[in-house]
Amino acid sequence: MNKEQLKEILNELKDNLDISENIKIELRPMKTKAASVSLKKNTIRINKNIIPTLTPDCIKYLILHELTHYKLRSTYHNGDFHKQIKKRVNDAKAKELERKILTSLLKINNIL
Repeated sequence: MNKEQLKEILNELKDNLDISENIKIELRPMKTKAASVSLKKNTIRINKNIIPTLTPDCIKYLILHELTHYKLRSTYHNGDFHKQIKKRVNDAKAKELERKILTSLLKINNIL
C-alpha cells in the first residue's frame, strides 16, 4: 500500500469521525509500535516496516485507532476511546485486527 492509498483511507476515516483538521501521515521505522499519533503536530506516524505485512483492513483499523486518539485529544485507552471504536468496529473484529497487527509487529522485529 502506497502513501496515496494511506491518505485516501485517512480522508475517508476523517470524514467518518467528523474531523476537519489537516492531519499528516508519516512513515518511519519503529521498533515497538505499529503506529502513534502526535496531537501537537497533527501527525499519525505509521511503522513503515509493518505496512507490507498488513491487510488493508488492518491498516484501516490502525489509522482509525490513531484518529480516535486525535478526535478525543487523548492518548489513553479509556472508556470514551473504546466507545468510539465500538461505534465503527465490533469488539470481536477489533480484537482480531489488533491480534494480527501485534503478530506482524513481533514478526518484523524477529520476536516470533
